[in-house]
Amino acid sequence: MSSKYPNNEPRSLLELFYVFSLITLQGFGGVISIMQRHLVEKRKWFSQADFLEMFSLSQVLPGPNVCNLALMIGDRFFGRKGALVALSGMITLPMFVILTLAGGYDQIETGSHVAGAIKGMSVVAIGMTLGTALRMLSGMQTNVVGRLIPTLVVLIVFYAVGYLRMPIFWVILLCGGGSFFWAHRALKRRRSAEEIGL
Repeated sequence: MSSKYPNNEPRSLLELFYVFSLITLQGFGGVISIMQRHLVEKRKWFSQADFLEMFSLSQVLPGPNVCNLALMIGDRFFGRKGALVALSGMITLPMFVILTLAGGYDQIETGSHVAGAIKGMSVVAIGMTLGTALRMLSGMQTNVVGRLIPTLVVLIVFYAVGYLRMPIFWVILLCGGGSFFWAHRALKRRRSAEEIGL
């Protein structure tokens, strides 16, 4: 995976910890959109395509996708130490905030304005997730299989999970497996065409 911005990377483990702490402290309703904006648009550590590639891999691995992504990013820049520091940045400060809020949450009455506001935040979380998905679609423009096949796969996954309520495991196995073999075939064809051109 070659980065579009080879000179932009964290200068130290402390900067890596700071950036991931900053990302998670802003991640109300989801961290992926904030992470994408910080790492791709602001700091330019990755191109959109590179970020999408790592995010895709983090989605299919077991465990929380943002933690998987933090581990991969930290490891890419500083090896095992970087992976641990990035993950620590993801969980240390938010853990204290969550524990503090959780202690006070039991005191909130179910009919209060605060409880209503918390329920209203679910709409914001959905909007942020959809916004991130739309922003990441731009990374598909450089996909080896073009734009049509990934768009069809997105629609099939949306239909299978959202309408048919299929278990995620089977959706990943079928759609992910099919996409993998399709991309593998496309890469083979591209290599053959390049060899013939040489």
